[in-house]
Amino acid sequence: MLLVFTAGMATARPELLTGGFVFLLLLYALAGLPSPATLARMLKRLRWLLLAILLVYGWWTPGVNLWPDAGALSPTIEGLYLGILRVMALMAIVAAVHLLLQSTPREELLPAIMQLIRPLTTRHLRERIAVRTLLSIEAVTQVQSLASEVLREHPVTTRNPSNLAKASQLLYKTVLDRADHAGNDLIEVRELAAPPWWQWIIPLAISAMVLLIV
Repeated sequence: MLLVFTAGMATARPELLTGGFVFLLLLYALAGLPSPATLARMLKRLRWLLLAILLVYGWWTPGVNLWPDAGALSPTIEGLYLGILRVMALMAIVAAVHLLLQSTPREELLPAIMQLIRPLTTRHLRERIAVRTLLSIEAVTQVQSLASEVLREHPVTTRNPSNLAKASQLLYKTVLDRADHAGNDLIEVRELAAPPWWQWIIPLAISAMVLLIV
């Protein structure tokens, strides 16, 4: 369902975006609004990317100028409209991924990844891909926390290359030190049976609605 939802949001169609946000609000309500602060931090980290998307679409899309007197310096109405749709699409995808990670523990997420790639892989390969995918997802938040700690202890007062290089070196050393002292967590790998056939109706129905709208 996440893959189908992501594909639908990527089209940035207003109808799909509206339905997608309503669907997300319903799921968040059913899940008890899991960790809204974490979602806010994820979106905050994307603020420059979201701004870049808005700028690229707003100033490089042909159309009617928003401020006619500004000439070429003015964004276009059509460009801002398309940029806002793309920004909303990315925010919806991030919110969906956040909901999945917050509401699905490792014990359920790992077998789900294995089940998804089951038709294309052997059991040994499924285990390796699933474990590496899960560890990569978990490592992202850990590295982000380490980066915040390093910058608090060694703030970068200027943006010149030497200071940025020093901060990067400190972060790299901190990551290696943390890895050396990390415990060897045991990851239980279990493969679930195929889901009941009727459960496939839900993503297939959503796919059909997306195709009809597109």
